[in-house]
Amino acid sequence: MPIVAEKALESIARTALEAYDLPSPVTVRLLGLGLNAVYGIHSGDGASPLVLRIHRPGYRTTQNTRSELYFLQQIAERSIDPMTPRPVPARDGRLVVEVRDIETPRHCDLTTWVAGQEYRPGCGLGPRAIQQLGRAIAQVHNVADQLSAAEVEFPRWDADGMFTAASPYNPQLSLDEILAPADRATFDEIADRTRVVYETLAQHPRTFGVIHGDFILGNCYLRRRPGGWAAGIFDFDDCGWGFYLYDLCPMLGNLAGLPGAVFGKVSFSSMRRALLDGYRSVRPFPAEWEAYLPVLMAARHANHCLLTAGPEVSETPVDDAKWRMEMARRCLELAGR
Repeated sequence: MPIVAEKALESIARTALEAYDLPSPVTVRLLGLGLNAVYGIHSGDGASPLVLRIHRPGYRTTQNTRSELYFLQQIAERSIDPMTPRPVPARDGRLVVEVRDIETPRHCDLTTWVAGQEYRPGCGLGPRAIQQLGRAIAQVHNVADQLSAAEVEFPRWDADGMFTAASPYNPQLSLDEILAPADRATFDEIADRTRVVYETLAQHPRTFGVIHGDFILGNCYLRRRPGGWAAGIFDFDDCGWGFYLYDLCPMLGNLAGLPGAVFGKVSFSSMRRALLDGYRSVRPFPAEWEAYLPVLMAARHANHCLLTAGPEVSETPVDDAKWRMEMARRCLELAGR
């Protein structure tokens, strides 16, 4: 991102921080410029750092973000194991601060910091840590079971939201513009198979609710503690109404080595078993549902073709879609393994 844009975003961050009671001096450090601009905030009291997000325009509404923060409050109030960001209210109690005196108004929020570090297969991530990740997302799903549409306003990650122009990603390019004919056929096959899986899951209780939407290793931190691991989950920016089973599949894609092959180093089947064992220690997970996982792992990659179908996200949407569909085919090949 150009330096001028970085300076403009930092100015927005500092303007938003004026709404909070933070001891001086307040320092602002850029952590990442992705779909959102994310800053680490350090204040003069020497307390743990905070995280400020400046949300990209045209994706999440302010009410979506308020709902996300309400969800995080509910997780915190139940004192469950996974560490998650806790919203920090502004001086007047607002969870979302809007900066309007700019060309494109932006909304921002401030949360606590999730401590720990990222681990990966073959680099410190073993079965016990993976079990804790499965347990953590199951506990989040238990909280999600208590939410109602009257309390929160979220996009829907059902089959239409994942595979059509109705996607919450608001794609600017059509599928035919970014997918070669063979890839388009595979995309449609995955969409059809996913829709059948969702229709089957919908016949069972506690299968649909608010999901994280981007449960990947990069959004999880782990810390060693006496007796085991502590897991942290952050970046709930894609949370919405969806099927809980799908929420496991971005993580399973990581564990399968997509991207970054780990085959031959650690068995995917053993890592999958560890994740599901952790999940099953908290929530029911019938054995027959395991057959749906390769399709939903493929669905994750196919769905992301729509995420990158716009210049504000990717400068190479055609190349990104080609890579995603190759990964989707590799996921389908996992069936029966």
